[in-house]
Formats: sequence, structure tokens, C-alpha cells
Amino acid sequence: MKVTINEKNENKLLGRKEVSGTISFEGVTPSNKQLTESLAKEFKVDMALVVVKKIHNKFSLQEASFLAFVYDTKEALVKAEMVTKHIKKKIEEEKKKAEAERKKAEEEKKKAAEEAPKEETKEGEQ
Repeated sequence: MKVTINEKNENKLLGRKEVSGTISFEGVTPSNKQLTESLAKEFKVDMALVVVKKIHNKFSLQEASFLAFVYDTKEALVKAEMVTKHIKKKIEEEKKKAEAERKKAEEEKKKAAEEAPKEETKEGEQ
């Protein structure tokens, strides 16, 4: 998959770059996720800040045109984009995962702190 950017406009009011271009590919049309990953690498931003609006295939060609928005911050994305149910669900799942990881890290610290004094007392007894 080769992504060519034809037009890039800076929209400072909404805190985003409006990007349009073409995709050359072989086989199946690239998914929104694949295009998002490619644009995130191109602009050196997190994948969550890239929104692909449309991918339009050109008839009988292995080529498609696209329109995407690359936001500067998460706040700008939330203000400008309509948050749909599946996006809300995705955000909630990310929060739950982050919270679970944080709790797991805290438990590991507690276990390490509890084990350290036990080891010291054993060394003192011997």
C-alpha cells in the first residue's frame, strides 16, 4: 500500500490538518485502520488522533482516494468530531484497561514491599 498526499490544509480553528490523497494498493482495498496507521506514521502522531472520513475506490483500478483529519490534541478531536456509540465504547474500554494495569502495578509494588521486609528478617535470624 502506497499513500500519496495530494492536499494538506492546516485548520487552526479546529486544531487539525485536513489531508486528502490517493492510495495505491494490490488486492483488497485497505481498511480505515490500515490507512490510519499509515497516516499516523507519516505525521508522527498517535493513531487515536487520526480520523479517516472516506475512502473512495476508483472503478477498475487498484487505486482509491481518501479524506482524513489529523488532530493536534485529543481535546480538539472530541470538540470537533461527533462521538458515536462505538467510539464511546472504545474509549471506555481503554480507560478500563488503563485502570486495570494501574491496579496491577500497585499490587505488584505492595507485594514487593511486603516481600522485602520478610527477606530481611530471615537474613537476620540466620
